Order: sequence, then structure tokens, then C-alpha cells
Amino acid sequence: MTIAELGERYREHTDARLTEIDLSGKRRVVTYSRLHELATERAERLAAAGVEPGHLVGIRAPSTIDWAIWDLATLMRGAVVKAFPEDTEIADPAGFVARHELALLIADGLTADCPAAIAPDGLPGPDVVPDTAGRVDPGRVHSLVYSSGTSGKLKGLNITAKGTEYVVNQFMETYHVTASDRHLIFLPLSNYQQRLSLYCCLWLGADLTLAPYQRVFHAIRSERPTFLIGPPVFYDTALQLYRKTGGTATLGEFLGGAIRFLITGMAPIRRETLDAFWEGDVKLLEVYGLNETGMVAWNTEEAHRLGTVGRLLDPSHVRFLDDGEVILKRPAPQSSGYFEVPDDGADETYRPDGSIATGDFGVLDDDGFLTLVGRKKDVIVLGNGRKVHPAQIEEAFVGIEGLAEIIVVPTPESGRLGALVTTTDPADSALPAKVRARMDEVNRRLDTHQRVVSVIFSPQQLRSDARFMTGNMKLSRATVARHFADTVRGAGTAAEEAEAR
Repeated sequence: MTIAELGERYREHTDARLTEIDLSGKRRVVTYSRLHELATERAERLAAAGVEPGHLVGIRAPSTIDWAIWDLATLMRGAVVKAFPEDTEIADPAGFVARHELALLIADGLTADCPAAIAPDGLPGPDVVPDTAGRVDPGRVHSLVYSSGTSGKLKGLNITAKGTEYVVNQFMETYHVTASDRHLIFLPLSNYQQRLSLYCCLWLGADLTLAPYQRVFHAIRSERPTFLIGPPVFYDTALQLYRKTGGTATLGEFLGGAIRFLITGMAPIRRETLDAFWEGDVKLLEVYGLNETGMVAWNTEEAHRLGTVGRLLDPSHVRFLDDGEVILKRPAPQSSGYFEVPDDGADETYRPDGSIATGDFGVLDDDGFLTLVGRKKDVIVLGNGRKVHPAQIEEAFVGIEGLAEIIVVPTPESGRLGALVTTTDPADSALPAKVRARMDEVNRRLDTHQRVVSVIFSPQQLRSDARFMTGNMKLSRATVARHFADTVRGAGTAAEEAEAR
């Protein structure tokens, strides 16, 4: 696949379909050949509006066919999409356009008139591009996107065409994706991973459905995808819903009956969830990648090892620092660098020698499978100066009867470790005491600096609590830590604190 040839490729797919399902369940369907006609028409309107190659076209909208059309039309025009998260506030469209140096803004829910801002299903008038419009080199920048990672702080990424092509081509070859496959996207198209999937399906002529997360399980049953890509919380939820059905169908049948494989990444997944899918004869494959680099490692249908994120795509381009941090130096990384970087050391990622520091610690086993140990920014420095990886501490408590989730955080005053915990049955008032006693037993087997000395029980599952999730459905450890600190200090009312002796 090449970005330059994408348009000519998907215009030939007269039978492949892009389907949109909205919140009410209403369907809209276009063939890929018709999609090309619509994109061509809008590319002509972009030209009439004054959009030139290298201009920035901003999109802030739900994931719909119109989102895809504007993306493809912008590509045709040689301009560059700047994709904003759906929750980006635009109170003053004209000011927003000027601040981001946009030639045109496509956004839903605008409440003020601005010639250079239109609704996703609207069309721009002639010569509306403002004098404040900036330009980038479309040969070097394919798209501008935002990523929050697990920090919750947005940082901009300059996405490259070569990096995009490399990842998509590797994916198609490794997972044997063909025109007979069907894919479902339920995360925002502003998340660049979803646009990789869009380009993949367009290139191959594989059917694709766009659906909001709220209707994802209805869409799975009606559209019967052959592969899905989602965060761990999606698979946790799918498993819970399946178990509530009483097992009258198989897990594969519950997921539409056509699944070849499932992919998860973006955050660590619970081993119990992985095991349950494989025991249900559904291949749930954990992978590892970043917006900065593209995919780094993946499990495949042919080569997989549960508990790892798979084998490295490019072993010769990956090395490990003395502390275990994964460093990648690829000829075609997905991103060439940041823009609008927060003031928290994000520029440490792109190193002077052209390599990219992932911020993740990992180890390779003898067969070349990579296990991630934890995030560099998540490392907790204790009061005595010792450093611990919270994920490793959490692993020690996994398997405790009655414990559903545990997130290890620093305590605000003592410089020791605390944890926010949920139980398997929040309605069982006796369960927290039992879980605390079992945690106490585990604590005694740990080194002193590894022990969790303070525990807070949350009545709501952490990965279904919007307070603790980023826009990309990743758990934010920083938010959990702040909630823990506030509760310990007496600011919280919904949780219970106890000392784990």
C-alpha cells in the first residue's frame, strides 16, 4: 500500500462497502467506488474554497462516513488533516481556526458563524481560507494528530506517509488480511490507529463498519466482522456480557460468529481475560506499538505467547538500555516528531541519533517474545529512594480470590505504596475485609519496600469508570493516584481506606 496510490486503488472496489451505524442504530452504506466519487467532489470544493497543497484542514467530529470522505478529499487535494479529539472545545470557531492556522475547519455542533468552519455534512463556500492559514510540507507530514497516552495531556504528533505505509503493509502481510475480511471500528477516527485500519480496508477492498462504542455489540452481531482491534477494557466488557448470557452460545458466536482473530494493545490486559478468550477458542492477540513509532511487537495467529506482546517486527532496529527501556530506530517511524508538546519532558522521546525512546521497560525471552515490565513515567520513587515498577507489584497480587482490579500508587505522605482496589462483587460488604487479609499474606512475602501499606476500595470497576480513563480508553495512572491521595486526605466519600499490615 502507498498513500499516493490509495485513491486509484479503492475507486476500483465496486462491491466493498463502508457502513456507518449511528447512536440510534440507523445505517448508512456507500460502496468504495462511490466513496471515491464523493471524495473527488469534495476535493474540488476544497480547491474552490482556496485550500492549497500543504494547507491544514482540521476535523473535529464523530467517526462517520463524512469524516472518512473529508480525510480522503484532503489527501486528494494534497492538503494535510489535523485531527482533533471529539471532546475538543470550540467555543469560538474563528479564533480556533486562527490559533491552529487552519485553512478550513470541519466540526460538529458549532454555535457561531465562521466562513472557514463547516459541519461535516456541509460544503465550504468559495475563497474562505483565512490569511492566518499555515502550510506544512505534505511530502514530510501526512497528518497531524493528538495523543494523550496514559498521561491525559495532549501532545501533537507529525505522522509520516512512509511510516503509515510500513505499518499497514506489515499488518496486511502478517495477519493475511484480504478482501474477504470484514472490519469494525468503534474508536474515534481522530485516534490514528483507526485511520490505519481505514486505509488498510480501502486498499484491500475489505468491508468496513464505523459504529459508536455504545452500539459496538449490536454492530458486532449485525456486521459479523472477521477481525477487531480494541483496548483491554473492551474485551473485559465483552467477556462480562457474554457470561451474563449464561453461555447458551459460544464466545465466538456471541462476537458475531465470524471472528478470525482479535487484537488488543494500547494498555496492559489482564491475563485472566486473555486466558478466557483462548479457552473459548477465540484468538485474542496482544500487540505493542506507539503512535510515535508504529507497531513494535505483535503476537500472531502462527506465533503467540500469552503474557507477552509478541515478537519484535524489526529485531535489528530495537535495543534495550541498561535499565531495560526499549529503544527503536526504524528507517520509517510512524511519527517524525512532536508539535505542541507539554512541559513534562516529552522531547526526550526523539533522541539526537534518530532513535525513539519508547518509555517502556521490557525483556526478551529466549524465543524472542517481548514482555513489558512497566512504563518509565509510572516508576514510583519511594521515600528511601528505591524505585519500583507498579505493574510488577500489581502482578504479585493478581489471583487473590475476590480481587478484581488493583492499581498501585504512591502514598501522598509516607513515601510508601498504596493501592486502589475493586472486588469481584461490590455488593458483598464482607469481601473487602477478606481481600485485605489475603493481601496481607502476599505483603509478608514481599520485600519491605514492595509492600502495599494502604488500600482504598472503589465500588465501581476502575476500567468502566470514566473518571479514570483517557479519551482512547486507557487507564490513567496519574488520575488514579490523585483520587487515591484525595481520598486518603479525607476528600473522597465513595471509598473505604484501611491499613494492610
